[in-house]
Amino acid sequence: MEILKFIGDFLLIFALVYIVYSVFFNKKRKDYKDLKKNDEIKFFIRKYDLDMRKTKYKSLLRTLTFINSFIISLETTIVLYIENYIVKIIVCFISSIILLYALYTITGNYYKKKENEEDV
Repeated sequence: MEILKFIGDFLLIFALVYIVYSVFFNKKRKDYKDLKKNDEIKFFIRKYDLDMRKTKYKSLLRTLTFINSFIISLETTIVLYIENYIVKIIVCFISSIILLYALYTITGNYYKKKENEEDV
């Protein structure tokens, strides 16, 4: 029963975070011209050397929105079940570094591979 409660909490938090992230943060970033305002995507493009003429901006934006919402939701859900504040901070810090690195690497390699095959 605890796992069902955890999954339910995660899904509820994920839906809320995804909606808030999409509406408030991505509302102003509808096309590639607005990229100058988005440091996160600029860093991602520079790090993985993506060619934005081949990569669809909205696809990349949706993918990063999903990943960031997943990370925030998972960390929040895990922290809900931890009592000690110091442990909460340590778990949040370590898990955010690991998740960001792992998921961004997978996503960057995916987009780079798709870019080499065809337009993404």
